[in-house]
Amino acid sequence: MKNKIKLLKDNPGRIFGLIYPYILVIGVALGLYYIDSLTSITRQQVSLRMPDTTAQSDLPVMKERNIAAVNIDVISQPADSLIQNGEAIYKSLCASCHGEKGLGDGLASTGLNPPPRNFTKKDGWKNGPGLTQIFETLQQGIAGTAMAPFQQLSTAEKFELAHYIRNTFVSDPPPADKSELMALDQTYNLSKEQVIPAQIPIMSAMNIIAEENNSKMQKINEVLNKISSSKNEVGYKIFNDVTTNKVKALTILNASDSWKQNENTFMDMIINNVNQNGFNRKVFYLTDAEWNTLFGYVGRFF
Repeated sequence: MKNKIKLLKDNPGRIFGLIYPYILVIGVALGLYYIDSLTSITRQQVSLRMPDTTAQSDLPVMKERNIAAVNIDVISQPADSLIQNGEAIYKSLCASCHGEKGLGDGLASTGLNPPPRNFTKKDGWKNGPGLTQIFETLQQGIAGTAMAPFQQLSTAEKFELAHYIRNTFVSDPPPADKSELMALDQTYNLSKEQVIPAQIPIMSAMNIIAEENNSKMQKINEVLNKISSSKNEVGYKIFNDVTTNKVKALTILNASDSWKQNENTFMDMIINNVNQNGFNRKVFYLTDAEWNTLFGYVGRFF
């Protein structure tokens, strides 16, 4: 032992050679720990990204409704009663974003991109502070912003709201232009009663179609299971012989009830669309008795 210690003292390089593997292992471990911590470090340095409110969402389902006609000459004048009605509408629908004082600082304005309009500022209006221009904004909304069309409001209510905004927040609002009011009336037929058809958004319509298709396919699968359990019946043998696509044949039969009226209607529906409805040309060689058996066989499943 004393000789080994003396040897190490005489040759310090041996000490480094002995501890080098340990130094290497520690260095690698520290490097791996640092790399593993990079994700966490980066995440902590990146500021929180506010949600982009310009993302468009699908429109809601709306029932058919009637829009009462208005007298443009009367509704375009800022009567006190109209402004009072507009104030109630503003506080109910607009103040949450635009603020009680129209400064665009409502509680719901946080994170909106772009921010809600500050009505007290003269610049930056997308459509303008004119009476017809504010009506257009309420009617159509503003694409790329959180300002959606106010379809729940009647024509009169939109004018009332526009009057309140102009008379309360807008400094020196431009007077209502007669020609613009006439053009607005022609565009939206405001002086005539309107019937607004029901609105079914694309996504809602697709969901309805998907549900209907799922229901139909469930019915077809049930019929297929019943058919599979009746392989010993004469009706099954005939049906199996005259069909090339059982699912398509059953889908055609499930889509209409007219063929159930009588056997002749059933025969006509199959023969007139043979090779396209899942049946094949062997139906032309069926006897009257076989047609009667086939009609009774498939009829009991629908």
